[in-house]
Amino acid sequence: MRILSAIIISLALCLPCAAQTYLVYTVKGEVLTRTTQVHPGAQLSDKTVLTIPADASLTVIDEKSSSLFSIKEGIGTIPSLIQSQSIKSRAVTTSYLAFVKDKISSKDDSKDVNYMQTAGVTYRGLGIDYVQLQAGEPGTLLDPLREAFSLARRAIADNDADLLMSVSDSLDGLGLVRYAFQTVTEYEPRSFNGLFVFDPLCLMDLAASLDSSRPFSRQIVELPVPMAPVTDNKLFGGNILCNYYVLQPGQSVEIAVDCSGYCEIAVLSMSGKVKASFDGDPLNYRDFEGETTAHIVLTNNSDVVEAVMFAINA
Repeated sequence: MRILSAIIISLALCLPCAAQTYLVYTVKGEVLTRTTQVHPGAQLSDKTVLTIPADASLTVIDEKSSSLFSIKEGIGTIPSLIQSQSIKSRAVTTSYLAFVKDKISSKDDSKDVNYMQTAGVTYRGLGIDYVQLQAGEPGTLLDPLREAFSLARRAIADNDADLLMSVSDSLDGLGLVRYAFQTVTEYEPRSFNGLFVFDPLCLMDLAASLDSSRPFSRQIVELPVPMAPVTDNKLFGGNILCNYYVLQPGQSVEIAVDCSGYCEIAVLSMSGKVKASFDGDPLNYRDFEGETTAHIVLTNNSDVVEAVMFAINA
């Protein structure tokens, strides 16, 4: 029996272990394996030793665990760098993985890759460990969402990829749930390419792609938007129901929402000039005794095309 056990152990030691692999998504600066430059689309094993200078970084995806990692200055294997830098893994969806692969393979035509050609719902249930919103003065329940948006705008102004990634995490923790609201007026969905979309995975992707040496306004027009097709999945819960719309200058869209009890809305856009009326009232909240269909009108008062997030407490 001991001889048999020894043989089994010997065979097990002789068998090659399946190497962990990582898909390289973005590379900033000169990241090397020995003397070879690392490029997007490369598959790196967990044994590959990388040299990442102080002004460089790379983003890799572990497809097996559907996780994304942003790695900075250091020398070592990917697992050792992740451990030494205490890098947090960020969950990604299968549709995001498809987006990444298409974006890498499309090369110069990457802007044509867009999984969100229509306004709709996706990414439900991504933020499972969300923190419940805290009630306060009327009209302030969604302030954490508004504050996160302010931080994102600051990150954009400073080309701060780390802050943008942090905002992505905070949005995930708020428990956003994309929801297909009923549009009362005619609304023609458009591509979100070249527009800033305040979505956790969009911010994550933007942070991974952001080049601190170039103005944000020049970069965003070159980037596709990582959103999945419309889905009717409404099984997951969350703090905030939200959706995104593209509005032309002067355009309005009316949304019908079934409300009960305290309902508060938030409308977020880059210019701050997309305004909302709540059943004809400029206030951002209302109390309903029973279930009532409320009507919210979003109007783009700016002179540019706007991608706007509409949100309401769930």
